[in-house]
Amino acid sequence: MTDGPTLPSVAKSQDEYMAALELYEDGYYEEAKKHALKSFEIKENFDALSLLVDIAIKKGEDAEEYLKKLSELYPSNPETYRAYYRYYFNKDKELALSYINKAISIIKNPKYYYDKAELLFGMERYLEALAAVDQAIKMENRNAKYWALRSEILIKLGRLDDARIAGDLSLKLDQNCRNARIALAKLYLMLGEKREAREILSGIVNMENDDEAKKLFDESF
Repeated sequence: MTDGPTLPSVAKSQDEYMAALELYEDGYYEEAKKHALKSFEIKENFDALSLLVDIAIKKGEDAEEYLKKLSELYPSNPETYRAYYRYYFNKDKELALSYINKAISIIKNPKYYYDKAELLFGMERYLEALAAVDQAIKMENRNAKYWALRSEILIKLGRLDDARIAGDLSLKLDQNCRNARIALAKLYLMLGEKREAREILSGIVNMENDDEAKKLFDESF
């Protein structure tokens, strides 16, 4: 890519960010980092900083510098606190919870409630997780991913009939929803319905690269 002398800095910065994003999605994190830093150097922008946080997460590196800059430049943007949530998700779940709650306090967005539900699920706080995912569904009831998480939570709560309904609805909305198929397979295995578990798992795309799906499939024989 050649930068013309008259190309505005905003366009140059965006080009660098898009290059960084493409490299990130392809797994080239070090190269992605270079382009994201260049994007931010040309013109300060939220997207480059947020991507730098995600790159740091993937590489197991410290992201405090980028998070601090997000807070300084974009204190009223809920996505700033969602970036903190992502960074602390596997480091300090209570802290991550405080940040996703901060994002929700700025704007009630269904994806933030889903994030909160996913975190609470990992903390084994299932009733709170159910309340959070139900709030997400109330705001966006045709999202298959939300219904799939609801199914997983209900399994943990022992509400198996409701879990099956949620999982079936998720697949009705999106036949390729991997998480719904995983949840339903777990449910079928709990009920001793191994053939049904195999059938539902067989619909997972690239199952040979999915360790959890393969393990469940082996258990279905």
